[in-house]
Amino acid sequence: MSESLNACLALASMIRDHGAPTPDEVKFVAHAAIELGLENDDNQRVQETLRDGGDFGSCLPEIKSRAMRLFTFRRMVSAVLLDQHIDDSQHSYIKRTAEAFGFDDGVVEEYLAWMREGLEWEARGAEIVKRL
Repeated sequence: MSESLNACLALASMIRDHGAPTPDEVKFVAHAAIELGLENDDNQRVQETLRDGGDFGSCLPEIKSRAMRLFTFRRMVSAVLLDQHIDDSQHSYIKRTAEAFGFDDGVVEEYLAWMREGLEWEARGAEIVKRL
């Protein structure tokens, strides 16, 4: 199984573990699969994982390259922040992923803070645009 497939399966498993995926979450995973160039059979497996759940923990050790680890981590954080909130369970997934990939806790928290700042920045911009 490829790193790309494992990355999408991990993402789909995390999302499904928090309940039925929203339409935005389904689109988010589909976009990641397209970006990684998954074939139809692999994409079907990802969709099944979104529907039925999967084994998040078994996917992470199969993602070995730095580039794919960074892609997976960034996508996971972005998926969690689709609703602009990180609950304790979601934060646990982020921490588990960071640990599995050997990422520094301090840098992970710095990245999360930066992502939150970006969301606040976007929200402020949207409010300004409404006033135009």
